[in-house]
Amino acid sequence: MSQRTVARRYATALYEEADRLGVVDSIDADIALLRSSLADSDELHRFFQSPVISDEKKHSVIDALFTDRTHELTVRFLKLLVSKDREDMVSPMAKQYQALRDEQRGIVEARVKAAYNLSDDDRSALRSALKQTTGKDVRLVVDVDNSLIGGVVVRIGDRVFDGSVQNKLESLRERFRTSRIGDAPAQNGSQPA
Repeated sequence: MSQRTVARRYATALYEEADRLGVVDSIDADIALLRSSLADSDELHRFFQSPVISDEKKHSVIDALFTDRTHELTVRFLKLLVSKDREDMVSPMAKQYQALRDEQRGIVEARVKAAYNLSDDDRSALRSALKQTTGKDVRLVVDVDNSLIGGVVVRIGDRVFDGSVQNKLESLRERFRTSRIGDAPAQNGSQPA
């Protein structure tokens, strides 16, 4: 069974329990906090991955980090993953939980690489254009990529929209390379002989 499938099952179980208890909004916020904490801290990510840290130590760290900041269901769930030796599923499960909730709400996540940090107006225009293209609400995740000359590259699932200046230059270069000189229009009104 793939890691994604296992993570999706755990995410679904967490959602179903949250729904049963009527705390879905709280768990949604907790998962957002967990994802951002993991993204911001390589140390936390390594902590959950480490096989040498005991379950007891992991439980006490989970209590210290999350008991006052998250719902008790989230804390119990994280401890359950540790007890079942599935703490390597924390990050993938959080990602799958977000994907599950996005599907339920009709939201797609667009991962954007831009040459510079986008202004609020740029983000709004891009979100609107992508909503029109996908027919869904769009959550933008923007990363600045200094290797881009300009423009943006957007990934939604398996689809990539490459509006970067670099891509446009490569496309133009390819057109010049494949076009033949005889295809060029005549200059100054003269006709080829």
